[in-house]
Amino acid sequence: MAEVLTMKEILDLSAGHFNRHGLEHPRLEAELLLGHILGLERIQLYVQFDRPLEENELEQMREFIRRRARGEPLAYILREKEFMSLPFHVDSRVLIPRPETEHLVERALQIFGPNEEPTLIDLGTGSGSIAVSLAHYLPHSRIWALDVRPDILELARDNARRNGVQDRIRFILGDLLEPVLKEGPVDGILSNPPYIPSGELEKLSPEVRWQPRLALDGGQDGLHFYPLIINQADALLKEGGYLGLETGTGQDQAVGPLLEKKGFREISIEKDYSGHKRCIWGRKS
Repeated sequence: MAEVLTMKEILDLSAGHFNRHGLEHPRLEAELLLGHILGLERIQLYVQFDRPLEENELEQMREFIRRRARGEPLAYILREKEFMSLPFHVDSRVLIPRPETEHLVERALQIFGPNEEPTLIDLGTGSGSIAVSLAHYLPHSRIWALDVRPDILELARDNARRNGVQDRIRFILGDLLEPVLKEGPVDGILSNPPYIPSGELEKLSPEVRWQPRLALDGGQDGLHFYPLIINQADALLKEGGYLGLETGTGQDQAVGPLLEKKGFREISIEKDYSGHKRCIWGRKS
């Protein structure tokens, strides 16, 4: 006879299991997983606590619990992540959009007002979170989204369609800015490049290690991509155009001089919600 568990019982068991595995928010994650399976909001779970789960629902929950306990990120299991209050599909092809990266977009929204018509580049678009957010909040903008793999660009296209901005984003396959160097000038370039030093990748949390190495590995010192991007951006930006880069802890001390050496001015640093220096901006002179 198949085991019968109510929603409350499976939530209690799941939260306890997650707690033993050291998850920071065990009850919340259990509720999000079950809600995803059942197509219910969290509040709806509470008013149906005594409802027994069907066998297929219970088996899917058990599978989700196994995956999460192994360290697979919640966003990959749910295939969903919010960024700039917009919904995005994500999977193991791409970096999971992080709140820290929102500062990069927010600064761009301060620079380019909603009535302006800038041409902006999202370099290394991944899920498309930056490109789609720019297109959504800057309704007259034209966005170019670049990445090195066609399957990644297809996921970004799906997210653009999901958010209704596919007609204003051009998806371009290629290495860094190389495919568009002869198509400028543009008003702004944003990028969250890989910036984790290669030797530190194995020290990262299990959740981060699940994410694609391609989006994390910044070379021996974590700075491999910055001079490449800065040199190419200098050739592509119009006079007075902006370059915004996300950086790792302390890396602004190396990236700032690179910008200065290339002649960028008005260099500024944005801190994230934890007070860490997270994004650096420069303006082409």
